[in-house]
Amino acid sequence: MEKILADIEAARKARQLNNEAANLATSALSLEGDEAMVGNRIVSRGSDPASLELIAFGKISDATRRAHAQGPGCLTAEEREPWLVLAAASLDESGQAEIPPSAKIAQFIEAVNWLRTATAIEKAEAAEREFEKIVSLPFEESEVSGVKMRLYTSDRGFAAAYWSGQEFAAVKEGGLTFIGSKGRTLEEIGIKVEKALSPTFGIIFPPKKA
Repeated sequence: MEKILADIEAARKARQLNNEAANLATSALSLEGDEAMVGNRIVSRGSDPASLELIAFGKISDATRRAHAQGPGCLTAEEREPWLVLAAASLDESGQAEIPPSAKIAQFIEAVNWLRTATAIEKAEAAEREFEKIVSLPFEESEVSGVKMRLYTSDRGFAAAYWSGQEFAAVKEGGLTFIGSKGRTLEEIGIKVEKALSPTFGIIFPPKKA
């Protein structure tokens, strides 16, 4: 804790953080539970659906919690649009990961204000744009564990596949390949994994070096 506080103060003195951002970061360290999650998220990575929903509306819904833990591909058709609205307001980590904490905080405040004041039509249009962005994620047609499927490199690849009508797909992150199925078990599909996390989800590890 003392090291983190010292780092915050050093960043403030170096003008990498303004006083407001430094004070918010310091306050976040004393939070617990969901509030601690929000504070840490804003300072380190910026806004996301869970943190925005908590601050804008006072609680995190069960659907958003599941999407946060399992990925948005787990959402039902009814749950999808509210999450997409939150996702549309969230910081784009892939494009803005390196912006300073003060900018992340400013974006978070702007996003919360938009969620509270935007019309139903504006939110529906934002959700549609976010949906199209996700289902348009690039992929390769590949053979994984002997089964042909889409192979993505984005952590939203499963949502992209399921929402495009695919029953199963793979996502490659570093040397790991994650396999997921929306309905049938991996065994029923004929997919073998090295570590099964559930009947419909597992991991294939990279080949061991000789």
